[in-house]
Amino acid sequence: MPNSDERLSKVNTNDRRVKRTKKLLRDSLFALLQKKSINEITVTELTEVADINRATFYFYYTDIFDMLEQIQNEAYEIFESVLQGTEESVNSPEAFANYIKNILVFCQENTAIARFVITREYNNNKVLKRITKLLAKNVPVAKENYPQEDPRRFILNFALNALTGTVVDWMDDGMVISPNIMAEFIADMYISGSLFAKSKFASYTSNDDDF
Repeated sequence: MPNSDERLSKVNTNDRRVKRTKKLLRDSLFALLQKKSINEITVTELTEVADINRATFYFYYTDIFDMLEQIQNEAYEIFESVLQGTEESVNSPEAFANYIKNILVFCQENTAIARFVITREYNNNKVLKRITKLLAKNVPVAKENYPQEDPRRFILNFALNALTGTVVDWMDDGMVISPNIMAEFIADMYISGSLFAKSKFASYTSNDDDF
C-alpha cells in the first residue's frame, strides 16, 4: 500500500476541494480530541463526524496517527512562517512586543490549530517542543549564559510557560483584548520581571548583555 506521501504527490494539495476536505477532517479530529484521547479515536468515528467516507480519509492518511503527524507538521510550518524574518530583530522592548503580537494574531486567526499547538493535552505533541525551541532561540535572554548554581538560568523557562499559559487563558476569555495590548503587556511583564531577577541576584556572575 502506498504511503501518504506517495498518495499526496498525485494530488494538487492547493486544490480548494482538497483543502476543504482536509480542514473538515482536521476540525472533526479537534472536536473529538475535546472529548477523548487520540488513542480512543477511530477512523470510522472520525469520518462519521466529518461526514466523509473512509476511502477519502485513506487517500490522504494511513491512519489517525499519520493524520496527527501531518497536522503537527503543517501547524509548525504555519507558525514558523508567521515568525519568519523576526529572528534577528528581537533586540528591543518594542521589537519583542511586535514578535509576541505576531504570535497572538496567529492564534486569533487559527484558534483551533493554536490550541492544538500550545496545549500539552495531546499525546506525542512533538510540534510543541519544536515551537518552544523556535521561541527560545528568539526570546531575549535565551542564551545559556548563567552557571548551574545561578537561578536566573530558568528565566526563559519561566517566561515560555507563562507565555503559553497566558495565551491559552486569553483565548479562553474570548480574545477580547487586542493582540497589540496583550503583546505590550506580556513583553512588559517579561522584561520587568527579568530585570528584577537580574538585580535581585546581582551577586551572581553573568555575561549577558540582552535587555
